[in-house]
Amino acid sequence: MASALSRYLKETRRPIYSAALVLPFFLIYHTGIFFLKTTYINGADALIMQILAMFSVRSAFASALVLLLCFAAWQIHSSASWKIQFPKLIAMLAESLLFSFLLYFLLGWAGAHLSKAPGASLGVLERLVLYCGAGIYEELVFRGFLLGSLLLLLTRVAGMGRTAAAVLGAVLAALLFSAFHYLGPAADNFTLAGFVQRAFGGLYFSCLFVTRGFGITAASHALYDILVGL
Repeated sequence: MASALSRYLKETRRPIYSAALVLPFFLIYHTGIFFLKTTYINGADALIMQILAMFSVRSAFASALVLLLCFAAWQIHSSASWKIQFPKLIAMLAESLLFSFLLYFLLGWAGAHLSKAPGASLGVLERLVLYCGAGIYEELVFRGFLLGSLLLLLTRVAGMGRTAAAVLGAVLAALLFSAFHYLGPAADNFTLAGFVQRAFGGLYFSCLFVTRGFGITAASHALYDILVGL
């Protein structure tokens, strides 16, 4: 059984599994944004689009293209198999549900009362769309790009060991993740309690990212937002 668990944990870190797991959330978000014509999009998605606009890349689906290119580059660089075993994908979804419920029970009351849910004035369907986008693009920016870059910087430039770099990088990424929610026109009203709650959530997702990879982290984030927000 230990050997089977070890194989499962190793195989499900392959890029193709992460891509398959986040695909439903990706489709809900981008289909919803397109058909609902809402003026709200996820903040991390907007940040990616603003950066791309600086290079004259302007498209409502620019962030989607970035995500797809990242998955393709990750898959090709890893030289991993493109095959997926459906039972393992279902197990990953179950893992994500478990991790989202765990965070909900740890921070559920705080998440509902200490900070404003994104798009709180919108309807249920619109909020569902936003929460799916948050799971994908906030994890892409703050765990995929930011935490990944911090790990490379701390290990290869600063010469830190992987464990120490992971701890420091996770803390820094969590603090920046929390601060991000207080920027921009749709930002939360700052409170110390709310900042600490979001920083804890960021640290939780950072730990998931380091140990279980992007897919489960993004799915857990989206499911947690859905639990708290809906």
